[in-house]
Amino acid sequence: MSSQHSKPSRSPLNNDMLVRGVILVLIGLVLIIAPHFMSSSSVRELFVHAQIPAWFALVLGAAFMGQYALRRHKQK
Repeated sequence: MSSQHSKPSRSPLNNDMLVRGVILVLIGLVLIIAPHFMSSSSVRELFVHAQIPAWFALVLGAAFMGQYALRRHKQK
């Protein structure tokens, strides 16, 4: 009996990268935009202090989405 080794599918990995990218971008955008719509000063202050992680999430999410686009382009 010979066992057949099939190529692992890279599509789920690429899709995971896209999903992670979209989620990180959404988190980053919410954290950046939210203080402009808040009236409570204590909660607003909390979101203002989260600006650095928000920008990091936004950039990391964009990088994941860019990596997804590059891999998808190379597959074609």
